Amino acid sequence: MSNSSENWFGKLFKRGSQPEQKQDAGVAPKPTQDYEILGPVFFWVVRPKADPRNAAAWYNKGNSLHRLGHDEEAISSYDKALALNPRDVDAWTNKAGSLGSLGRHEEAILSFDKALALNPRVAMAWSNKGSSLSSLGRFEEALHCYDSALKLDSHNDAVWYNKGSSLSSLGRFEEALGCLDKALALNPRDAAAWYNKGSSLGSLGRHEEAILSFDKALALNPRVAMAWSNKGSSLGSLGRFEEALGCLDKALELDPHYALAWFNKALAEDKLSKWQEAALSYEQFLALVPAQYVGPIEYAHKRLQELEDE
Repeated sequence: MSNSSENWFGKLFKRGSQPEQKQDAGVAPKPTQDYEILGPVFFWVVRPKADPRNAAAWYNKGNSLHRLGHDEEAISSYDKALALNPRDVDAWTNKAGSLGSLGRHEEAILSFDKALALNPRVAMAWSNKGSSLSSLGRFEEALHCYDSALKLDSHNDAVWYNKGSSLSSLGRFEEALGCLDKALALNPRDAAAWYNKGSSLGSLGRHEEAILSFDKALALNPRVAMAWSNKGSSLGSLGRFEEALGCLDKALELDPHYALAWFNKALAEDKLSKWQEAALSYEQFLALVPAQYVGPIEYAHKRLQELEDE
């Protein structure tokens, strides 16, 4: 039986996307008398009846709500703080962080701009504005923000990581590796940075090195389906198809709806002449894949037809 998957290895043996951008933590609480302990977490919470015009108390309540994941309520508290003190850089910055957490990145960018107009030397505002721009696919603008943040604080591993992720999204993999190496020098236990380094190395065809990076990532966090899948991709590109299948099976144990892992599994099975299994994997891929993966979708349909005909 013929096997036309040959040309796909190293070309469309597909890789998963980058992990999400990281945000810096919010600014510390401001001194105020109007607070109370909230459960076991010891965050500041405003008591509005005590003094509803205490801007610092509203700000601190916003911080507490944000840390608890109540971002809509946090934004309301920051808005109350800003109504009382519209020149509060920290409140603008943290409001933007809550907006970003809700995926409201356009609004977040406007709030970051308010903060930076008041004080352009806030590294966290530049960094998190970059994260929102990256989330909108505006990677060149994000790079400008990350560079501005790094001029103010060159020892922030999250900013180096985010800059590397944006460079990778632009296909600038060598530059991305330089940034990720700096992130890892500062924080060698960052599983996401090891994963992104592996993905960039794989995109450059440096698959042996990529596998080592994926192994580092998986030693720190073995429950990342993308890392298992992309390790499998690199193994497949090196012709190590049985090992690739083992990684892809682990990826699918963690996320059975991971379409690209099904595609990679089908390619590996195809190369090992496991045609019945390959057909099932192609079918699973086609049932799950988003429409933008035009090339793999066309290939899977074509290969299924060949398998049926033969």
